[in-house]
Amino acid sequence: MKRTLLNVFAAILLLTGMASAGFCGGKKIICVIDLQDKSSHQSGWRNVGAGVAEMIVTALSETKKYTLVERSKLDAVMDEQRLGASGAVTAQTAAKIGRLLGAKYIITGAVTEFGIKNSKLGVGGLSKLKGLGGLGGGAKLSTTKARAVLDVRAIDTTSAQIVASASGEGEKSSSKVSADLSIAPSFDFGKEGFDETILGKAARNAVNSVIKELTRKFDEAGGGAVKIIKITGSRIYINSGGADGEKKGNTYVIYRQGEEMLDPDTGESLGSEDEQIGTAKVVKVTPKYSIAETKTGGVTKKDILRAK
Repeated sequence: MKRTLLNVFAAILLLTGMASAGFCGGKKIICVIDLQDKSSHQSGWRNVGAGVAEMIVTALSETKKYTLVERSKLDAVMDEQRLGASGAVTAQTAAKIGRLLGAKYIITGAVTEFGIKNSKLGVGGLSKLKGLGGLGGGAKLSTTKARAVLDVRAIDTTSAQIVASASGEGEKSSSKVSADLSIAPSFDFGKEGFDETILGKAARNAVNSVIKELTRKFDEAGGGAVKIIKITGSRIYINSGGADGEKKGNTYVIYRQGEEMLDPDTGESLGSEDEQIGTAKVVKVTPKYSIAETKTGGVTKKDILRAK
């Protein structure tokens, strides 16, 4: 057991060592935590938050703009930190998880609506549907509407600040019994055929809406908070390059992180109060890093830069 755990965390350390800047091959590294299931569905749906998180991972991967942290590595860190794999974590805790995984952003949030709306279709006729174990009885044909609503936020792991948020809604209607597995109770994400149900399609529409908004905000924000690689005189080398949207002339505010504040009851990190100590302007951009000039003295590698 000890050897297995050592191997797991050796792999994590290797990942963070290779991508400590939050980038891999010029792409931002993103980690997605299971969303909280805050929907009031009464149909016995299981793993809703985890299922939607997997959909978000797939949709982000399909943009080919980002590198996604593997689920096994996330689970290992969550277990080590004794946290449930859920969106119910503070921004500071989420940032800590992301840093351990070498991620630039960590995405969390909630599923606020998930289920069937205005459905008069009985479930008895689903007894012949493959893989559902049979539900007995006879079905009545009626129009069925599925709806899914998501609220997500992206947290910069360097600053523990929310850099983007997005909401997405998805709806889908159907009046075909044979194609409608979505009303089956206790139906899990990942089961064969789910994506073709009206609820699967509604969830996909909601996810696509969220990803479109997040991607737009990521592009507009550029690199967000960046880290200092090295300092030579008045020149600061930062871990943001042309592949990350960095441009010559961009201006950053330099911050020094203050003392970490801990909750006296739970010991949970509440973040820190950062001090603004100066500014820096990008004068040279390469594909993977950039150089900024500053008139501020005493800058250290522990300081961080945030877009002005």
